[in-house]
Amino acid sequence: MEHTAHIRLRSGDTEMRFDWLGFDGDECFQDFHVTYVSGGDERRFEFGPCVVWGVRKLTRFFTDPTQLTAGLGFRHPDIRYCDVHRSGESYRLVVRYEGSGLHEELHIERPSVHVADEFLGAYDTDA
Repeated sequence: MEHTAHIRLRSGDTEMRFDWLGFDGDECFQDFHVTYVSGGDERRFEFGPCVVWGVRKLTRFFTDPTQLTAGLGFRHPDIRYCDVHRSGESYRLVVRYEGSGLHEELHIERPSVHVADEFLGAYDTDA
């Protein structure tokens, strides 16, 4: 079984990557982070452990054009949020960390979307 899951959005020199790493064989990944690259600048947002439900929720969002928003919340090491909004064929990522007061909104216009669904296929078969 795969131990990672990924969703990638790319448009020109802008890329947004959602990465789940270190699946424990049960219900949780050791690490979830989002990386945003644009014009050579890179921002990485750490969220900590994430249950499989988070992969499933964002996979549904990116594959179902009728869904306009999806959000995930975390408590590692402080309360953190990762919300994605759809507007037509474009997306807006909103990241908030309550502890540090971080609040960023990042955009990607009309990207190609690649959902690596191998993990969920294997996970659902084993369940």
